Amino acid sequence: MGLQSPLTLSATVVGWFVLSLSLYAGDARRATIYHLQDGETIQLDGYLNERIWREQPTIGGFIQAEPRPGEDPSEQTEVRVAYDENALYIAVHCFDSSPEKILAREMSRDARLFNDDNIQIVIDTFDDGRNAYYFQTNALGALVDGRITESSRPDTNWDGIWNVQARVVEDGWTAEFEIPFKTLSFQPGNSTWGFNVERRLARVRERSRWASPSLDFRISQVSMAGAIDGFEGLSQGIGLDIKPYGLIGFARDVEADDGTTIPADVGVDIFYRVTSNLISSTTINTDFAETEVDTRQVNLTRFSRFFPEKRSFFLEDAGIFSFGLTERQRGSGGGGSGRGPRPDLVPFFSRRIGLVDNEVVPILVGQKLTGKVGRFDVGILDVVTGETDVLARQNLFVARTKMNFWRESYVGALVTHGDPSGETSNSLLGVDVKLSTSNFLSSEKRVAMEMYGSKTQTPELLDDDTAYGFRLSYPNDFVSAEYQWQQIGENYNPELGFVLRNGIRKTSFRGALNPRPEKWNIRQMRFSTRFEQYYNIAHQTVESREVSFTPLRFEFENGANLSYRVRSSLERIFEPFDITDDVIIPVGEYTYLTHRFGHRTTPTVPWQFDIDYEFGSFYSGHSKQLSGEVSWQNANISTSAEFEQNWVNLEEGTFITRLVLFRFDYSFSPLTTVTNFIQYDTESRNIGLQSRLRWIIKPGNEVFFVVNHGWQRDIFDRFESITTDVRAKINYTFRF
Repeated sequence: MGLQSPLTLSATVVGWFVLSLSLYAGDARRATIYHLQDGETIQLDGYLNERIWREQPTIGGFIQAEPRPGEDPSEQTEVRVAYDENALYIAVHCFDSSPEKILAREMSRDARLFNDDNIQIVIDTFDDGRNAYYFQTNALGALVDGRITESSRPDTNWDGIWNVQARVVEDGWTAEFEIPFKTLSFQPGNSTWGFNVERRLARVRERSRWASPSLDFRISQVSMAGAIDGFEGLSQGIGLDIKPYGLIGFARDVEADDGTTIPADVGVDIFYRVTSNLISSTTINTDFAETEVDTRQVNLTRFSRFFPEKRSFFLEDAGIFSFGLTERQRGSGGGGSGRGPRPDLVPFFSRRIGLVDNEVVPILVGQKLTGKVGRFDVGILDVVTGETDVLARQNLFVARTKMNFWRESYVGALVTHGDPSGETSNSLLGVDVKLSTSNFLSSEKRVAMEMYGSKTQTPELLDDDTAYGFRLSYPNDFVSAEYQWQQIGENYNPELGFVLRNGIRKTSFRGALNPRPEKWNIRQMRFSTRFEQYYNIAHQTVESREVSFTPLRFEFENGANLSYRVRSSLERIFEPFDITDDVIIPVGEYTYLTHRFGHRTTPTVPWQFDIDYEFGSFYSGHSKQLSGEVSWQNANISTSAEFEQNWVNLEEGTFITRLVLFRFDYSFSPLTTVTNFIQYDTESRNIGLQSRLRWIIKPGNEVFFVVNHGWQRDIFDRFESITTDVRAKINYTFRF
């Protein structure tokens, strides 16, 4: 497809979009909250026996969002909200006629609670309908929190300082939240905040919500929240958090020159509220000892693996730095299997900082400024990395801003500068626009149009150094569709970003029809299709094409599902590549057809199974893949085993790959958890173990004890211990 056609389509859609845009202000639900008087206190224990919880009115009843939106829920829920100058208090009473059937099997910090009975709370402190804080708990009192950016799914990597207590009582379960105002950013003098609450009744998979109970909106659709008002006299103190850490450990590497070492270190993170809605975050001598190891992947493609960021300093407020089509952008990678899709382009990818060629580079100091200034969202990041044996000290800089307009739209810019490897000078400049509404043509349906353009500057890479594109999406329950087009130049080189492949023009479309028959014990059916094509600009031909069709995907009332997908693929290989150490895929054109069957059991029982089987032609031969997961949970224990095995038979050779992942986690309480993660794959021939103890003395003060150990398989098929790393770390927050 030439350039003129997509740009013409884009301009036409933008004009039509603007003409039909409805500036919807969200749900009309509103409640006035109670201001605690002098002498009135709340004891955070999960028992709602304080006078204000007994006598104050609720914020209003809930309405079912799924499976029958608009109807009364099966069980009633009462929510009351109060505050004093220091904190927001939320009391939730989840009535249940069968309390013995309440599902509560997760207790660890930031656990996935969606298969438990749970409560989700969204608080839009700026009442801007875009960004919000997210809190979640279950009947065990698990602490889950996150940040919502532009109504996206909550990013639970943010860990705020707050608390919750929950209890199972004779008529259901209760939860009591305390959220200090020092934890939140907000606009002084604004007496109204956006607010929404959702309850999940797990055994019947029912969701009920206070505001906007619709199948087309998640609770994270901030623009559809209701409102609570009555705030006045809120205090954030002087807005200073100082969080020092101390670390000591033991490290052994049989291949290293120094063999055994005793690492010890100290550092500090400092958080200061420049204003009530603008936060400065400083990290000095940063350490990431508590970070979970990467999950291994099998890669049967010619493209790089993509591993997500897991380090807390970079994950907190990461949403502000998202640019262009990054969110939901995925590329197949082309020609094979892998654990999950990879993005085509991430102009700023924080994992580039402090990691070069998979080697850790020390971070001496990092400075981040995030928040709001008027109608602008602002994010600035500046990091200085230390010297190593092969790298000089580097200064890396990122700046992101968005000017918000209408209810859900913005225009923004991104600037990056620096090369983590120090091999060259590199800069990036980008501009993006998002036009979005949750009430398209007054239908209460979501539509979004996103466009971006960016250019890199690298001295030795001249011309053809731009990337640009657009996406039009209609992400709703009954019908969902998305069209995307983008072009990435051959010399486009974001050294602080990620590019899957250069010199391409990508066109993709996906659409689905998702009826809810309300019969045959089926909750929802899905019939979908997907088209994706990469055009190689230099060779003037299609490089990759994939067309898939899912004629069968049934989700049953108990949460189990059954699916079938058929996929047709085309791959043109312009240069040979090693698919394994012993097998090389030669230049040529390859077409293949694959079939995939999948089944998942109900998530509301302790034992759960998930299995997929794919088979068909593959390059010059054929392949089979079997993957799955078996898991078991109760209130304290969560354990799972995942596996993936590929049998590949090609003219160039035959091989088998295996990947095995095993987890065993034990939670003593919502504040103390031990996690164990074991991995093995046939590519590295290495067994890796990570065990982590996380003890939250109280929110903000934590102790970590982390053990990493590796065993290498030798030529005699014996496993030899080669690396050991043990770290003990304590973080303590002083809040002023």
